[in-house]
This record gives sequence, C-alpha cells and structure tokens, in this order.
Amino acid sequence: MPTCVIGIDLGGTQLRAVLADREGTILQQVRMPTASAAGPAAVVAQIVTCVEQLQAWLTPEDTLLGIGVGAPGPVEPQHGIVFYTPNMRGWVDVPLRDMLIERIHTTSIAVGNDANLAVLGEWYFGGGQGCRNLLYITVSTGIGGGVICDGRLLVGYRGAAAEVGHMLIEDRISWENLASGTALGAAAARLMPDYPDSILHSLATPETVTSIHVSQAAALDDSFAQYLMEREATLIGIGIANLLHLYGPERVLVGGGVVTANPWLLDGARTVAAQYAIAEVYRTVPINLAQLGDQVGVLGAAALAFYAASAEQAGQPTLPPVR
Repeated sequence: MPTCVIGIDLGGTQLRAVLADREGTILQQVRMPTASAAGPAAVVAQIVTCVEQLQAWLTPEDTLLGIGVGAPGPVEPQHGIVFYTPNMRGWVDVPLRDMLIERIHTTSIAVGNDANLAVLGEWYFGGGQGCRNLLYITVSTGIGGGVICDGRLLVGYRGAAAEVGHMLIEDRISWENLASGTALGAAAARLMPDYPDSILHSLATPETVTSIHVSQAAALDDSFAQYLMEREATLIGIGIANLLHLYGPERVLVGGGVVTANPWLLDGARTVAAQYAIAEVYRTVPINLAQLGDQVGVLGAAALAFYAASAEQAGQPTLPPVR
C-alpha cells in the first residue's frame, strides 16, 4: 500500500504543493500565486485548495500519512504558530496549524520554518542522507540555514535556531548583509562608479544591478565583477568556518540561487573555511552543493510530514530523531 505525504512550500510570491512518497519522488504537484496581500485567511484557503486537489489523486489503496508546511520567518513548530512572515500582510502570530486543522479536519499537520525544512529535505532525500550531523546553508536573496545535530532537527527556542544569516561577520555587519545575493548586488551598485570600464555598465545601472548581472559580467572575464565574486566566495567561506565550530557537522551542503548559479564559488569557500577552521577536526568535512535545487522547499515540507508522523507514532511530544 503506497504511503505518501503532502508537502507545501508557502512563499511570499508562490504557493507550491506536492504529493510525495518515502523516496522523495514527486507524484503530483500544484502551484499558484500566493495571495500575500489578502491576509492569512485567504492564504489558508489557497492551501486547502491545493490539498484538496492533491487528495483527488489518491486511490483507496493509498495512505496519506500527513501534511507538512514550510513558511518563511520564525515558526513555533510544536503548535505551528507563524510569528511573522516577511512580505505577507497580516502574518503576525498566526496559528497556521490550527487554522488548517479546522479546514482540513486532520491533526496530522506539521508547520516549520522553511530553512529548517530545507535541511530536513536534504537529510531525507538529498545530499545529507546517512548523516547524523548536517549543516545546510542557503545563499539567495538572504542567507538562511538549518542543522541536524546528533540525528535531530535543531529547532531551538521559539523555532529560531540556526538563523545563521544574522551572525555578525565583520564590523558588526551580519553575514546576510555582506554575502547574500542582495548584498552582492548592493556592493556592485556602490562600487560601479569607481569602475567606469566594467562590463557591468552595459548590463545594468547602479540602480538596477543585481547579483545576476555580477555573475554574468564575471563570466565575461570582467575584472571588477570577478573581484566581487571572489569576495563573495571569501565571505561564504568565513561564515562556514564559524558554523563548523558552532555545530560540528560531518557534512555541509550549500544551496540557494547565488551558489547554484555559480557552483565554483564553493571552491574559494572551501579554501577559506579550511584556512580558518580547526584543521585536525574539520579538514575532512565535505562542503558540497545541495542536491534538491528548487524542489528543496516542497520536499523539505514533505520530509517534515514524515518526521512528524514518526514522532506521533512513537508517542513523543517533540519531534524525535529518525536515524
């Protein structure tokens, strides 16, 4: 009898939902623009619609084990309360799990922070399989992360563990404000007037330049853009070195749009991390590109559904280790 779950990735611009099995195979999926400006009730109605559409694909022989939902921003996972969600109107202290239970009529619903769920997804279905200590980092518009520590998802007080982007790196500036895609674009905008011969000027203005333009110019051997990308690799490596010492992972996975589009950044990041980390402990820790790509959100939510179901079956009040 096939066992599957529904994984839902709640984004500020797009809502995605999948029906997935224990191997992480996506059996069916639906997506729609998120009604971000309409408030929590409208978004909950959209989630219910997605669930109903996926449930319609189930046969009498199928078992739906549970539903997992990943939301941006801090989430209290035991009760599924979203404390706040950036770029979505009215999302402050929203009891998302209870709202969904009321509409879907099942208690097998778990809600978590999307970055935490990304590490779960990689742990279950991607590059983190077989690990008991795993660090996942996403470098995209912002920087986020998730940690598996001794076979458990590290959640922390009010679900706020592993907010790695807020770690201070230099001059009291956060890692996110130095090394995210947004920060890379901002650095280019700030410095472009000093490099009038840069190819970047043919791709964008200081007002419109983004990390994508920097990447494109670097690929065209533009020295200024290459400098920015090398600086990006260094900053990523410094952050990873700090996190190696904090969490003691046996494997590091890095995802997100900036690194996925420029995987060579990890070469420089590995060199820098090795330079600053304790060599005797961390020289053998691999730092690899995450495997799930743009499916990490929905598969992370699917992994949460399996993870929470294992807790329920074990009769435990908190999410347990499953490895």
